[in-house]
Amino acid sequence: MSYEIWDNIFGGNDVDSIFNNFHNTYLRIFYSSFPKKKVQVTKKDTMWLTTGIKIFINHKRELYLNSRNSNNSKYYKLYSKWLSKVIREAKILQCKKQILTSQNKTRTTWNIVRSETMKKKGKEDITSLNINGILIQNPQTLANSFNNYFSNVAENLIEANHTDKMNLIQNGTTLDHALRNCKQVYPSIKFRHTSTKEIEMIIKTLKTTNAQGYDEISVKILKWSAPFISSPLAYICNKSLETGFFPSRVKYSTVAPIFKTGDRLDIANFRPISLLISFSKILEKIIAKRIQEHATQYQIVAKEQYGFRSSVSTDNASHTLMHEILLAMNNKQIVGGIFRDLSKAFDCVNHRILL
Repeated sequence: MSYEIWDNIFGGNDVDSIFNNFHNTYLRIFYSSFPKKKVQVTKKDTMWLTTGIKIFINHKRELYLNSRNSNNSKYYKLYSKWLSKVIREAKILQCKKQILTSQNKTRTTWNIVRSETMKKKGKEDITSLNINGILIQNPQTLANSFNNYFSNVAENLIEANHTDKMNLIQNGTTLDHALRNCKQVYPSIKFRHTSTKEIEMIIKTLKTTNAQGYDEISVKILKWSAPFISSPLAYICNKSLETGFFPSRVKYSTVAPIFKTGDRLDIANFRPISLLISFSKILEKIIAKRIQEHATQYQIVAKEQYGFRSSVSTDNASHTLMHEILLAMNNKQIVGGIFRDLSKAFDCVNHRILL
């Protein structure tokens, strides 16, 4: 990849075209560098089984056979107790090594706990669903059912809870109300260009995982190749910021239905997880950073907003809430609270109002 000059990227103006050229070149180099091979993988939970321990286990079997013939099992029992201690220590050392070398120590720790307590969750394939009283088992029909449900879940939820919602949106009442109550006019945002240094920094800060989108490029692979692709990526991102056009290819994702709780035959008990390609995260972070800077500079976001903001967290929200409650109680005031839980909150955001 270091020898690639990317001559089909620089000079182009069509964002879709130049990104497709970049993506195709990257995939060509990737597939030629990592041909698929059949390999035998050693299970992590048996990596403690060293050559020395295998010899000890074989010797234990010999002692067992001898103890049966001689009716003297005292030495066998002592050896078994010693070997159990050796195996336990080997497992502990392996677990410590796994945690120390892991990129996500919390997740690794919980995986070890589940494995040792025999509570490791296995992925169950979705073989059937109950759709309108009909049991569906055909894989293609199942996929179409999930696609239809996830695509229309927001509209169906709005129609079920608000009968006059469509009239409300058509008349623009909600949008007009929002505009009337917005007393301050904020300046339009201007997206400044990115640089190769910023691209490499963003790639470096991405969480290292083996998760991948439809192009099979993981963040780990992306980090390895970052110095050789930062220049064409910076050019593509700048063209995207100039034109306001997001590359079409990075909008495609692999959607996996994840079971939550309840009846596995009920499609409403599944939630979608979208696996986007790694390159989309770079452009998303560039845009998000500029929007956050603009919102902070002109104080657009309310101070009561604690989520999705830098330097504030749920700890700050809890502290503020407790402070207000204690202050009111000290002043002999009545304290009341209203808590609202929004079902499918992100799915039901009105795009017109958001924009």
